[in-house]
Amino acid sequence: MKDRDKTKEQLINELEEMRQRITKLEASEAERKHSEEDLEKERQEFKLIIDTSPITVFYKDIKGRFLRVNKAFTEALKIPEEEFLGKTVFDLYSAKIAQIMTSDDEEVYKSGRPKFNIIEQYESASGIRWVQTDKIPIIDKDGIPTGLIGFAQDITERKQAQEELEQERRLFVSGPTVVFRWIATDGWPIDYASPNVYGLLGYTAEELMDGRHLFGDVTHPDDLPRIVEENKRAEEQADRGQLVSEYRILAKDGKVRWVHEHTLLIRDDAGQVKYHHGYVTDITEQKKAEAERRELWRKAQVTSRLASVGEMAAGIAHEINNPLTGVVGFSELLMTKDLPEDIRKDVEIIHDGSQRVAGIVKGLLTFARQHKPERTYTDINEIIESTLILRKYSLETGNIEVSTSLDAELPWTMADAGQLQQVFMNIIVNAEAEMKKAHGRGKLIVKTEQIGNKIRISFADDGPGIAKENIGKVFDPFFTTREVGEGTGLGLSLSYGIITEHKGTLYVKSRLGKGATFIIELPVIAEERQLDLAEPAGETKGVSGGRILMVDDEPTILAFLKEVLGGEGYDVETVSSGKEALEMIKNKRYGLILCDIKLPGLSGVEIYEQIEKVAPSLQKRIVFITGDVTSADTQAFLEKTKAPYVTKPFDIAKLKEEVNRILSGNR
Repeated sequence: MKDRDKTKEQLINELEEMRQRITKLEASEAERKHSEEDLEKERQEFKLIIDTSPITVFYKDIKGRFLRVNKAFTEALKIPEEEFLGKTVFDLYSAKIAQIMTSDDEEVYKSGRPKFNIIEQYESASGIRWVQTDKIPIIDKDGIPTGLIGFAQDITERKQAQEELEQERRLFVSGPTVVFRWIATDGWPIDYASPNVYGLLGYTAEELMDGRHLFGDVTHPDDLPRIVEENKRAEEQADRGQLVSEYRILAKDGKVRWVHEHTLLIRDDAGQVKYHHGYVTDITEQKKAEAERRELWRKAQVTSRLASVGEMAAGIAHEINNPLTGVVGFSELLMTKDLPEDIRKDVEIIHDGSQRVAGIVKGLLTFARQHKPERTYTDINEIIESTLILRKYSLETGNIEVSTSLDAELPWTMADAGQLQQVFMNIIVNAEAEMKKAHGRGKLIVKTEQIGNKIRISFADDGPGIAKENIGKVFDPFFTTREVGEGTGLGLSLSYGIITEHKGTLYVKSRLGKGATFIIELPVIAEERQLDLAEPAGETKGVSGGRILMVDDEPTILAFLKEVLGGEGYDVETVSSGKEALEMIKNKRYGLILCDIKLPGLSGVEIYEQIEKVAPSLQKRIVFITGDVTSADTQAFLEKTKAPYVTKPFDIAKLKEEVNRILSGNR
């Protein structure tokens, strides 16, 4: 009985235990169901957070296959979620882009640690994009990575803004505009200078901001008072917030630069100026260009005036030289006669004076001529003499003693006489100015000599000389040591250019306080002279009875030549118009024609052209007489025809030789 009860009790106990277990199981099942519901709810909430996040989120396994992506991810890449799942970026993009997008995955897996702020750049359909990504490894219970979660954000706009800001910063640092800030107190201490100040002044920003440098330290002393006054006036005007100015600054190496400054006046609450913010730009080259334009304009004006002078001089040269030829010629004839000594002296004075006038007219015509630079066979000594004649009055009144040592055997060379005279004139005028400025008088020595195959011309003055540091700068454009308004600094640079064009050299030797010597060396370039009369090789005997026709509208010249050539045994007929000359040529035979180029009615050029129809062979026996050899038209005609000519007033002996040469057939 007891055993059965025990068994029952055990059974009851077992049943109770079973009931309790069932109850626990039932409670556990209910709890499990509740947990699953909570988990699902949390899962849905998490999914909502992820999907609505502006940051792209993705989950990849260890093989790089996408297991989950959020809405922001699919929208950013324009690919539906279902196309991502189970695929890698290599399945979706080019190898180049895929490599960029996975470049840090391996590092995250190996280290087992997250990596943040990964900046990646790749090219999408909308252009270059920048993405910032955080990658976090997923580790299992054994510590083995099974994948990773990534959080990515498109930062293209931010990156572009940063690059634009950086570009502006670089522009600010290395651009042409330098920023200064001066404290509005005594001396204007420099409070700030942008880093690019070094390129402008040769100082680093740190040097200028050491607390010891003032505005005046970097400003040209001649401009400082003006700039200070301008700024003070601006400070006193309460409504004035800015001003603009131009001035010169001094670099660390002593070089002078022009700058344009736009200044902002920074005031405190009381209206007092605390700072000057200066935005400074180097305008040195602009200033040089402006000065060059002004000089070119001035030269154009001078050229225009000289052209007018040249045209006028060419027009009146004929009128001047006609009577002058008579004075020179007849005075020379008188000097060959047996005259009382007192009368001879008077005639010599007349002859010398008229020769001087002839030289001045010739020099003026050469200097004022305006035509394309043209190299001709040129006598350097003659150019120097004519230049000194033009400056004779100024040199004498300036107490400048001039001495010359011109090589009589100096060879001629091909050169532009007008350009060389411009160079000689510039050097002489410069020397004259320096000597007068230094001691109110001076001595100028001009010398020519042949050195090998070169012609050397030197101009030595006893002026103040040139400082050693300036010797190498005197030929630089715009360099001058004179006061403002006394020189442009272009004269010697233009002279240097002219001599260089002539294949020559121009240099200077000088010591401070010992004067200066400017030296020109030109190559000797020989060429047969085409236009001027050649000197005969030997004496040519006169041809008695030769008939000469003299055509000129100046009675004095006709009378003079008739007497001179008639005395040589020639039969000289004279006529004053071209029309009459042609009629005589048609009816008579002449061995030689002496013809003025400028004649009323029919000119000498037209007579030459008409003779070709009447007596062609006579064209080779025409010698032109002109007082207008420097005009472009006359030069062009003589160059074209290669006809011989003599200039008024002419050398009687030279004219006789040429007449004898042609009439004797030695042409």
